[in-house]
Order: sequence, then structure tokens, then C-alpha cells
Amino acid sequence: MNYKYTTSLKKIRSLKKRVRAVIGGSSAGKSISIIIILIDKCIKNPGLEVSVVSQSIPHLKKGVNRDFIKLMKDTGRYIDTNYNKTTMKYTFSNGSFIEFFSVEDESRVRGARRDVLWVNEATDINWETYLQLSIRTNKAIYMDWNPSHKFWYYTELQDRDDVDEITLTYRDNEALNQDIIS
Repeated sequence: MNYKYTTSLKKIRSLKKRVRAVIGGSSAGKSISIIIILIDKCIKNPGLEVSVVSQSIPHLKKGVNRDFIKLMKDTGRYIDTNYNKTTMKYTFSNGSFIEFFSVEDESRVRGARRDVLWVNEATDINWETYLQLSIRTNKAIYMDWNPSHKFWYYTELQDRDDVDEITLTYRDNEALNQDIIS
């Protein structure tokens, strides 16, 4: 995979408020950029706890979990014994971790706390689930989605003072294969 310091990555890194809403179409570089940011945070902050959630385990495995593993391997950071395939949790040598879990089972979102949350494809998750996850998150919340339709973000979060929002397109992703654009 081709990794570059893209405009997408630069724009997402510039978000500073607690909730970081990333809207963008296919190939905008949302997922890879957020993964890069989360890996960087874990490496630089010992003991950081990061949860990545999505609608289902198959969605995670085919999407952001696969991208995370590939990026870690491609950059020479992946240590096989640090990744628990059953729990889908990667623990860094400094005690930080990134865990991937689905929100199909409502009980999985209650109880556990974390420092950073990433809600992948937020349009597929209901408001109550997001709310339960967010009140158990100490620091930053990243959320991303394709702008296919309006959902609870626009009525519940968009105008709050603690929300940063950006919209990305494929033009923000300089790492995109030019054959895809043509």
C-alpha cells in the first residue's frame, strides 16, 4: 500500500475538539488517516486505551481491522504475539492498545471505558449506542461516515461547541491510485 502524508491526514490531525467528525466519500482517505493517527497516539502515549467500533464483526474484519493490520505490517511495526485474534486487540510494547469490537450486542458498549474512541461508519450505529460509548470515553472521539443520508449526528451533535467537523473528498487523498480516479 502507498502511504503518504496526505491532505486528508493533515486535515484530520488538525481537529482538536473532543468530537472529531470526518465526513467523506469513497477513497477520501478517512480510514487510513485515522488509523495512522491512532497508531501514532498509541506509540507516543504509554497505556493509552483505544476502542474502534463498527456495526458488525464482519464489517470490522473486512474494513478497518484489515487496514490496521496491513498498515502495521507494511510499516514494520506489527508483532504477531501482540495481536489477540480472538478479541481483536493489539497491545503495543508500552501498554497502549487498540481494540476492535462491534456494537451489535448493546451490552458490549456498557461498562468498559477508554481514552479514545473511533466510531467507524457512524451512520450504521444508533444514537443510544453512541451516547453510551461517548460517556465512557475520556479524551477524543473520532467518527466517520460517507455522506449518503442525514442521521442523528446532524440533530444531536453537529452544532455543539465540542465538535470539529470536516468533509473530505478523493482530491484530499494524494495516495490514491490514479487509475481509480480516471
